[in-house]
Amino acid sequence: MSFSERLQEVMNEKGYTKYRVAKALNMSATTISNYLNNKTKPDTTKLEVLSHLLGVNRNWLVSGEGEKYRKVVMANDTSSGVDSVGEDDSVMTRHLVAIVDKQASSLKAKDEQMTMLLATNELLLRKLASLLEKLLEKF
Repeated sequence: MSFSERLQEVMNEKGYTKYRVAKALNMSATTISNYLNNKTKPDTTKLEVLSHLLGVNRNWLVSGEGEKYRKVVMANDTSSGVDSVGEDDSVMTRHLVAIVDKQASSLKAKDEQMTMLLATNELLLRKLASLLEKLLEKF
């Protein structure tokens, strides 16, 4: 079974539509559709948030290996030392996705700046080479 098939299976079990998942994760329905149609896969952070929202283990969602469901600890169970998991984590999920998106936008802007700087550097080097050739011709 592929990632997209496992994702669809869990969404069907939970009764979630791609629109509901997209809204909870602050993504477009097209992105979720791309996941479901095996066109793209989520990055590591979005995969973690997606698996958390669906209550499944990330490793299972990616590879089909391991336990399918995350262990849910009751709020009054302190014996395991694990923080309890609430039913509705959509606010935290949206917040985390927004942070990831801001970081991605920032990296994209920096990448564009670097591309412009490299292009400017190449232009200046060509002009410098031309000037050096003219100078050498005079001597």
